[in-house]
Amino acid sequence: MSSQMTVHVEDTDAHLIAARIVMPLGAAALATTASNYELDHSATPWLPPMLVAGMRKNWSIAFDSPVDSTALRGASAAQKVFLDWHPRRFHEISVSAKPFDAMSDGRGVGCFFSGGVDSFYSAITQSDRITHLIFVHGFDISARNEDLAGRALASARVAAAELGKPLIEVKTTLRSAFGDRLLLDWGYDFHGAALAHVALALSRHLRTVLIPSSNSRWDQVIWGSHPDLDPLWSSGSVTVEHDALDEDRLGKLRRLGTDETAMKHLRVCWENRDGRFNCGVCVKCIRTKIGLAAASAESVALPGPIDLDAVSSLLLTNRDCHHLRNGLAAMADAGVTDEGVVAAVDVAIRRRHWRQARSYLRRVRSVTIDFMQIRRRLQVGDTVR
Repeated sequence: MSSQMTVHVEDTDAHLIAARIVMPLGAAALATTASNYELDHSATPWLPPMLVAGMRKNWSIAFDSPVDSTALRGASAAQKVFLDWHPRRFHEISVSAKPFDAMSDGRGVGCFFSGGVDSFYSAITQSDRITHLIFVHGFDISARNEDLAGRALASARVAAAELGKPLIEVKTTLRSAFGDRLLLDWGYDFHGAALAHVALALSRHLRTVLIPSSNSRWDQVIWGSHPDLDPLWSSGSVTVEHDALDEDRLGKLRRLGTDETAMKHLRVCWENRDGRFNCGVCVKCIRTKIGLAAASAESVALPGPIDLDAVSSLLLTNRDCHHLRNGLAAMADAGVTDEGVVAAVDVAIRRRHWRQARSYLRRVRSVTIDFMQIRRRLQVGDTVR
């Protein structure tokens, strides 16, 4: 039997919403979301992130305020998706809330806009539909990092103005005060539900919200934002769409390479080493530089040549290796040759394989030692008898 998590919606002003989340054994967290636009004060925006947390921890959920009936039905379908993806890590839970049929005057179309490759591509290619861009402080930039957030927000404001769109500015502690506290995996589990929280909170202004895709339809992986999952977070007021499945990242970079605004304001870095906007040496910066090279484009936000020492010293995941190989293949297809980059990527990938091999050997050695110890104990036991 699961324990229960209770969600209390707090009374706040028009531009701020808050929820006090009481977890089993009495521990509590207060999550807040604020915006320069008025927000939805029902419990509906809190449903997606609470559902993911509850399923991950095997906690049922009780809301003390009504939740949109369409969102509740979508949450039930979302549970099936998560259970299909993660039958061992996630649990089926109950959600207790009084349903209501939401009505909203929102007519706009919003698009999440971090300034990265995916969001710039959606903002440019869907410009005829989009009425607002949405910048969130507290997701990829920590809610506590005010300096970097200020610079990113200033860049987003200029970019939005150049694209001719008003910018909805959101600041939330949902990740720092709640998701990180529960050790929820941001990429694989939580970030799509966190984006849906913001989308639903903007129901007074937006009828549709686009979540830019991380992957094309031919390169889908289990991820917190996914075409099978994002639409299920919709409510009676807001339709959530997963956008731009027909283009991979390199294709997006080719399109962005022709856009002056994107090349001036591109922000891809999550590590921000030394406080830099784009550090230029992390894996995301380097794979973006490789993609830009394949597109024969250059961003002033990522200036200079590719740092070969930084490339060769990267600590890669299997997915990083996949992206870098694709980038090198695109460079070759475009006739862009850089033997130094190829050699440096090869060093980094071989280091990844070597680390995996050492890890495997350590596990084998551990199992072998355990087996030998058990065998000795059995032999000693036989001798005593």
